[in-house]
Amino acid sequence: MSGNEKDIAEERERTYTFLAGLCLKAPSDLLVDMIRDGSILSVFQDCSGGGTAYRWMQEFIGQAGESPDVGEELEAEHTALFVLPTGVIPHEAVFRDKEKRLGGRITLAVLHFYEKAGAGILDTCREMPDHIGMELGFMGVLCKKERELWGNNEDRLLLGKCIELEKEFLEKHLSAWTYQCCEAIIGCSTSGFYRAVARCIAEFLKREEEYITELHEKVSREGEDICKAGI
Repeated sequence: MSGNEKDIAEERERTYTFLAGLCLKAPSDLLVDMIRDGSILSVFQDCSGGGTAYRWMQEFIGQAGESPDVGEELEAEHTALFVLPTGVIPHEAVFRDKEKRLGGRITLAVLHFYEKAGAGILDTCREMPDHIGMELGFMGVLCKKERELWGNNEDRLLLGKCIELEKEFLEKHLSAWTYQCCEAIIGCSTSGFYRAVARCIAEFLKREEEYITELHEKVSREGEDICKAGI
């Protein structure tokens, strides 16, 4: 493996952290400024690969310039979409548990996964473990750990385990419900901003699934070669 994978892990970490922040917090003054001057487009270009999310954000920026209260409007919409216990309710339990029971078996399964990975991401957040922002943030934590492990042959086993955790969490949790949640956000959103955010998450996750599958296979093959060589 080369330094390229380390750089990619860093980019993925930034993207997951950025998307998690959009779900967990209302837009900051800095983010509103980025919307007004259009600089947020470069972030969405990287996240979505220039897909539908990028075009939707372009359209929103054109409309946002006409509104002096865009920050307040987005704060209200964020509360409606990501905080209030009505409407979308972006928690894995709501989309995967027939009883839609927050704090039940689905929520606990996510919490146990965090604990298995040794991630203390709940220490500074009030949201439940299976909130979409928390799950995206957790993937960011795993990508950070992966980045730190690249380039150290002594940590090859830990690197493989970290990538295995990423793949497992995507398959068993994040990808199993987030697409449906994003469609719900798009349907409930009153502005183009959170429609673009939801589409960006979906487009990014699609690329992630393909990448992590290839990365996992590559690292697994390398591990087998090392074992055969007796290293």
